[in-house]
Amino acid sequence: MPGMLHPRTLVVCLLFIAMYASPLLAVEPERPILFSTNFEGASIGKIETVGPAHYRCYVVGQYDERGRNRQTTWYSFRVDQAKGREVTLVLTDFVGEYNDKPGACPMRAGLNPVFSEDGQAWKHFAAESANWDDVKKELTLKFTPGVDRFWIAHIPPYTTADLARVLADTSRSPHVTIETIGKTCGGRDIPLVTVTDLSVPDQQKKTLWLQSRQHAWEAGTSRVMDSALRFITSDDAAAVEIRKGCVLKFTPMLDLDGVAGGKVRFNANGLDVNRHWDVVDLRDPKWLALTPEVWYAKKAILAEHARKPIDLMVNMHNTETAEYVQTMSDDEGVLKRMRRFEDLLVERTGYDPSQRLTVGKAPSNTTNCLWMQAKVPIMLMEQRIGPSKKLGRQPTAEDRADYGKALIRAMAEAVK
Repeated sequence: MPGMLHPRTLVVCLLFIAMYASPLLAVEPERPILFSTNFEGASIGKIETVGPAHYRCYVVGQYDERGRNRQTTWYSFRVDQAKGREVTLVLTDFVGEYNDKPGACPMRAGLNPVFSEDGQAWKHFAAESANWDDVKKELTLKFTPGVDRFWIAHIPPYTTADLARVLADTSRSPHVTIETIGKTCGGRDIPLVTVTDLSVPDQQKKTLWLQSRQHAWEAGTSRVMDSALRFITSDDAAAVEIRKGCVLKFTPMLDLDGVAGGKVRFNANGLDVNRHWDVVDLRDPKWLALTPEVWYAKKAILAEHARKPIDLMVNMHNTETAEYVQTMSDDEGVLKRMRRFEDLLVERTGYDPSQRLTVGKAPSNTTNCLWMQAKVPIMLMEQRIGPSKKLGRQPTAEDRADYGKALIRAMAEAVK
């Protein structure tokens, strides 16, 4: 018929299109989404593909020296090649054991993880992007990343590299002495930082001690510590006055191995770094081998207390929903300082206690036992990672920084 191609001509035309036009029409296959733990502090276990851009991610957790007390309060990983794609991640396997009681689950609704597009600045997932299933004990994250690489973590991480930076920065101050008091199981240096105005005799000063990161997952305490160190070594008028009136001691990170390896709360030998303080005997080399982190810190604290009594010590921790300070001290003068310290935090910061200062009566194997053993006026401080009524949201890295400055000022005012 007029206007129609001869069949042979049509075949030739189709072959031409196949040979020359198909490369132009071809669609590049979608790149696979990749997961990485190739960085400090990273941790995630098995990853199952459920569907396109849909994965189930198993939290690793950590067991103690007996293979008990599996703890699951840490995960940190990177996702690559997901820009513009609707991603679904189901975080699972949170159920573990706490204090030898099976079935413990640290996760719950409202404990939304954080994400970062550069590994430095962190934001919490919005409520509509994070759904907790309390029956399956699983957290489902749904989001569409605007960048090709991003990080996810339980709370904003703080690594040994971050610690090295703040130590390098503050070491430039003429008021700072940094020493190594021992090594961890893995051979990492355990630092002790002393800050004071050397022109004023120590005998005229109060002694304050701040400690953090006995548990690797509790990165929020390191951010408070970082801010406290930067403040107290600064030219701020309040910092200058505190240095004149106080000797300040800082043990900024005890479980350095756990922090570096993405662990939760046990050292390389499986011992909890905030336990065994009551039985660690500085004369017994067994304890130096099993838990050098506790052994060296306890030795440094008791040596300082013997040289010049410590007036107030705060041992910082993170917990999911509670916030409080607790001590074993039964001395009314010490308790007055501690109550004053807590009142100042309530008045000036986002500190929102679920209960006011409590005095423990039963024997303790935590750092608080130093009161019973040597009358060190020490209190444990828990800082929540979950939503705060006072803040109206989950605490951020910026909140931790503000808290660090105020905490040091409150400690100094409390012992005046």
